[in-house]
Amino acid sequence: MMGIIDKSAICQIALVVKDIEQVSKNYAELFGVEVPTIFTIPPIEESNTEYRGEPTKTRAKLAVIDLGPVVLELTEPDEEPSSWKEFLEGSGEGVHHIGFKVEDRGKVIEHFSEKGIPIRHYGEYPGGNYTFVDSTKQLGVILNIKHEPKES
Repeated sequence: MMGIIDKSAICQIALVVKDIEQVSKNYAELFGVEVPTIFTIPPIEESNTEYRGEPTKTRAKLAVIDLGPVVLELTEPDEEPSSWKEFLEGSGEGVHHIGFKVEDRGKVIEHFSEKGIPIRHYGEYPGGNYTFVDSTKQLGVILNIKHEPKES
């Protein structure tokens, strides 16, 4: 039986944190790796970021730790509206989403829409984009649909 998302496409576990500098150091020590570089979401002019259907100027801080086939992504939200800020204010620190790479974003988003699972947050980065869907009620966690087309 073929699912809408390939089970081997998991690529990310993402946490929302209050102090990205300290949490990054803690994970680096835990895994015996270099402390990851902390970067900010590009400005809205580059990232086209939307939160609940509206443009947002979020410049959240992120750090990524490579754990092999999966990365651990840490996010410290800023004061602008975002899925990360909403999560931190409502649930505190913890797992925000699980990310999956997909080739056909439209098909996956359409599937979720048909199941009553709306888009929560969207943004772009060089070579792809991400879409958080409000799947907590149905799946216990937000999903991140990372559209990364295959290279030709």
